[in-house]
Amino acid sequence: MAAVQNRAQQAQAALGEARAQLANGQPGPALVALKKAATAAPDSAEPYLLMADAHLMNNNMGAAIMSLKQAEALIPGTDPSIQKQLSELYLGNGNTQEALTILSTLRDSGLLTESDVLGLARLQAREGQIEASFATLESVLRDSPDDPEAKAMEAEVLLMKGDELLAANLMDKLLQQNPAHTTARLLRARYFLVSGVPQMAEADLQAVEGKDANRGDVVMLRARALLAQGRATDAEAVLKPLVDAEPQNAEALAWMAETVLAQGRRADSLALVDRALQFRPRLARALYVRGRAQEEAKDLKGAEESYRFALSAEPRFAPVHTRLWRLFLQSERKVDAYSSLERLLALGEASQEEKVALAKLSAQLQTQMARGMKLIDEALTREPDNVEYQEVKKALLAVAPKPKKKSTGPVIIRGGRR
Repeated sequence: MAAVQNRAQQAQAALGEARAQLANGQPGPALVALKKAATAAPDSAEPYLLMADAHLMNNNMGAAIMSLKQAEALIPGTDPSIQKQLSELYLGNGNTQEALTILSTLRDSGLLTESDVLGLARLQAREGQIEASFATLESVLRDSPDDPEAKAMEAEVLLMKGDELLAANLMDKLLQQNPAHTTARLLRARYFLVSGVPQMAEADLQAVEGKDANRGDVVMLRARALLAQGRATDAEAVLKPLVDAEPQNAEALAWMAETVLAQGRRADSLALVDRALQFRPRLARALYVRGRAQEEAKDLKGAEESYRFALSAEPRFAPVHTRLWRLFLQSERKVDAYSSLERLLALGEASQEEKVALAKLSAQLQTQMARGMKLIDEALTREPDNVEYQEVKKALLAVAPKPKKKSTGPVIIRGGRR
């Protein structure tokens, strides 16, 4: 018994030391102490849970995942908190399918909160699993048909599906009923940005009040709206308080890097990119900004490589596809450009310019011409006198299959002998 008590005391002392090291931002010494704790208490999950935190501080996502799995193996049954943490690590590591599998299993077991279920619906929609997303949403709407967060998510999935009119009507209805509904405000702001009206997006964001106005996602979306209007210095001013308050917020650092790059300060931008990647080595936005900087320096090969790294971490990251299709067209890689534009359309992130470019490539490659005609007809509805749009429609009509002429002569029926 004395030996057991001694090992327990050793484990507690090592755990205390590890917590102190982690609090001081020292993951290396913390890991040394945690290995001692794990040796002294081999049946305890706590050292491995703290190891996961230490590995995350070291940006070692793979080791963090392994530590969580070791902790889970020591806990009987399924621990939802560890499973959710694993799913977040998988998402951060670009392993979206593993995250989806974990979250779907937790949902089926009734172990997700309503907020987590809505997050799963969004993730499914972003991965192109629209029907699965609606099915996940249905599980919430069945019990709470008027739940505003669930209805906002329904509008978001409708946008990803391409049902813009239905989504827009639903967003408007939600905000008429509750003007302070932040989720609906953010969603409609993103819709306005994609639709090419950033001023309306900014107006929606300025309507966000109280604590929500200082939320990271609200601030970063405001910066995006300002950048879309060519107001990079205003975007930087909006981001600065967030970056100062959260110096390890990699996403905010990446947005700051983009605003700085838009002002021509390429070296400062790349320094911010490096800082962001220290905290999240596979952050798609940071890799995207690095690609933009390389593009501006005429390093097109390096830019494409950075963009591909970003897509390896987040395959559905729309800003990268927005840059890639233009790069591909410059080098006459029309099939690759077409694929990137198709992805943007599937994501619900294609601008009017990109929809027209896709229709034009449909005519040149003679593929999906019915969809191309639909896209150019929508563009002409908005701008019927646009000469470029008219030329694209002529090109589509020129290569469209011609209907077979009906025969006007006698019908000859040939039969066989009986």
